[in-house]
Amino acid sequence: MATLYRKYRSQRFEDVIGQDPIVTTLTNQIKLNRIGHAYLFTGSRGVGKTSCARIFARAVNCLHPVNGSPCGECEVCKKLAADNVDIIEMDAASNNGVDDARDIREKVKYLPVACRYKVYIIDEVHMLTGGAFNALLKTIEEPPEHVIFILATTEPQKLPQTILSRCIRFDFRLVPTDVLAKHIARIYDAEGIKYTAEAVEEIARLGEGSVRDALSVADTLASAAAEITPEVVLSLTGAGDNAAIAKLFDCTASRDLTGVLTVIDGLVKSGKSMPAVCRQLIDYTRNVLVCKSVGKDKAIAGGLINADKTSQQAIAASADKYEMSEISRILTDLGSAESGLKYSVNPRVFMETALVKTVCGGQREDDILRRLAALEKNSAGFPAEQKKNIEVAATSVNPEPKPIEKKRPEQIIEKPRVKAEPQKPIEPQPIEPPPPEYEPEPPPEYYGAPEVESVPSSETVKKPIAERSSQARSASPQSNVSAADEGEFWHLKATAEQGLELQGKIVRALRKSDAASSARVMRLLARGVAVRERDEYIGFVSPDDVFLQMGDLSVTDVLNATLDALGVKKRAKIERTEDDLFQQDIARAKQLFSRDGVIIAE
Repeated sequence: MATLYRKYRSQRFEDVIGQDPIVTTLTNQIKLNRIGHAYLFTGSRGVGKTSCARIFARAVNCLHPVNGSPCGECEVCKKLAADNVDIIEMDAASNNGVDDARDIREKVKYLPVACRYKVYIIDEVHMLTGGAFNALLKTIEEPPEHVIFILATTEPQKLPQTILSRCIRFDFRLVPTDVLAKHIARIYDAEGIKYTAEAVEEIARLGEGSVRDALSVADTLASAAAEITPEVVLSLTGAGDNAAIAKLFDCTASRDLTGVLTVIDGLVKSGKSMPAVCRQLIDYTRNVLVCKSVGKDKAIAGGLINADKTSQQAIAASADKYEMSEISRILTDLGSAESGLKYSVNPRVFMETALVKTVCGGQREDDILRRLAALEKNSAGFPAEQKKNIEVAATSVNPEPKPIEKKRPEQIIEKPRVKAEPQKPIEPQPIEPPPPEYEPEPPPEYYGAPEVESVPSSETVKKPIAERSSQARSASPQSNVSAADEGEFWHLKATAEQGLELQGKIVRALRKSDAASSARVMRLLARGVAVRERDEYIGFVSPDDVFLQMGDLSVTDVLNATLDALGVKKRAKIERTEDDLFQQDIARAKQLFSRDGVIIAE
């Protein structure tokens, strides 16, 4: 005896359930003789793709179709009732090579034997290899007039776009639960099997929109008992009863870890399947989410929740009790757990661990929210004096200027005068003569040539530079110096204020660059180089050991490019350190003052 889904496979378009738009389109094409050359049937498993392909193949060849369906009485229909060479059904999962595709390409040129059309039904067409698709591409695009291709697949995204664009596509949808329940009831009535309405609804829900899956469950339960009840359905399918599932959800949402583990233990002891329990819990949580979103009345009246009347009341109660964020979080965690249960060796441990994580995760979130609320409450309850201190600290960075308040004479309070105590006389300390100083900025007139040349005496030579400079200034107040004298003390420019902010910007800009030259410049700057901003340029004061390397043209180019990137118009110039410039100044001073006959002591 054949199974129920094979025995009651649809033989006419009127027998196909849940696919009314597709059935209407196909029957109209047959009535109007607008038959295409290639069709693509897509959808989930067991929704009627292959059945519709077989009905369509017989209908296009029927001599007297009735409302677009095969009559079943004509000569062609009788021949097609058995295996026929004009309707070729091929399983692409096992015939997916290039040779199989080439065989089809070679045979399509032969005319049908007893029919008007030769129909190729290729099931699971997404299993064909790339070479097979390429071999069939031209044939599917322009087949002979007597050939029709019907491709069926559950995964259309795996098909090449070139194949999809050459087919008339029909997307088969999942069959609604109420339609499935009526279909199962008709089959049970035809088989003489006793059942209850609640049991049939439960079987339809377990089918999850697939006619074949639902009929497989119905076939399993057909001999289970004299009358099929919901208890029989749950006991044979391994699913938990609705009350246990509702309690499990309530314990999870209320963070009752003991209750969660207790319910799981009871389900395991009663022989329930953890994957089935997880699916039921997901369905229940989804129903609660829908009921929370659109409202209890609208969800139940509109059929948006998939549950019986007893469960609907529990779902509505759960929707009123818990928040949307909590329900969605549980649904997300259960979705991850369902995918992991497929590969788990110990489903019970995996399910318990997933629910424990869900409960503890919610507890951690509650704890964080409580702490935040406590912080907000405490911050709002600062004492008045503490708030004043906080406000003063907040405005201390940029205090607003307060207007000067003039006091009236009556507001002026004189402070009592305190009589100062006599101070003791300070004993004089011996004053040490200061060390010889180097004149920081001698006036320009000092460098002029003296009117009368004279040989300096020994006393003049022994005097410090500062004293000799003052004497020279008093001796020649109107003397001038030419540009060739170059009597500028260059080391004074090296003691100018450092551009620390500019130096930091330069280093950060070099660090962002991946060039090897930028890394070299950064290493040189780290060896005691200081950045000082001059009037006309940016000075990079370098120690003597890196002065020559800093003076390299490539280093100067990198520094100028960095300054351009920072928006600095001044150019980079490499300078020596203060000590080096001081020695240069001594040498220049010796040359300059030697013309006046002044001898500088070392």
